[in-house]
Amino acid sequence: ISCAKTMMNECFSSVPLVTSAFCASYVAMLSGANMLGRLGWATASDWTGRKNMYFLFGALGIPTTLAIPTLTTMASEGIGGALPLYAFVGGSVAIVSFYGGLFSGLPAYISDLFGGKHTSGIHGRLLTAWSASALFGPSLMAQLRQRAYVDEMEKLASISDPETFERTFGAPVCEMGKLVEAKSVTIERLMQIAPPGTLDPTPNLYDSTLYSMGGIMFLAMLSNLAI
Repeated sequence: ISCAKTMMNECFSSVPLVTSAFCASYVAMLSGANMLGRLGWATASDWTGRKNMYFLFGALGIPTTLAIPTLTTMASEGIGGALPLYAFVGGSVAIVSFYGGLFSGLPAYISDLFGGKHTSGIHGRLLTAWSASALFGPSLMAQLRQRAYVDEMEKLASISDPETFERTFGAPVCEMGKLVEAKSVTIERLMQIAPPGTLDPTPNLYDSTLYSMGGIMFLAMLSNLAI
């Protein structure tokens, strides 16, 4: 949620529909999905059972998360027109609704498992962990993105003409590390000197983040099944 607008701008900037107004609407849609998920999924869990509902979140959320890198690649290469954008919006809205459902169904799930006597104490501990994840999650996401950013810059530098690189940045390619630390090099500037036909890697900067998220969700789903 915290990175939604940035992801939209970086991953789907090549799609004409993506404007500032569209990005703002997208963030509002995620907020609405969070709210509706708290109401809708919590109600549905009364019929399906809490454990089955949590399994459904993983069974739907994991493949959706792992499919996003493919969608961003399709968008950057102009495949499918606006279809990858719509699929990303729909998938991310669904994932955020699962987040809302997880949160709202949690007290009832605890009560089902351990009884009402212990619900408050266990829920308090889980909320503490949830708060920690709210701080740790975006930080981890930013670090993974930054690592991917540096890796992609190094790849672009390696395929660029060494003389052109030195004229542009005032240092040879072998000093790439120092240029990165000084923030003198960016993907945008490297794309200007990259060989013709080189694809902009910006839309795929979140791939490692999304794969990590999918892995964590898979572990959570297995933990739920083990209860």
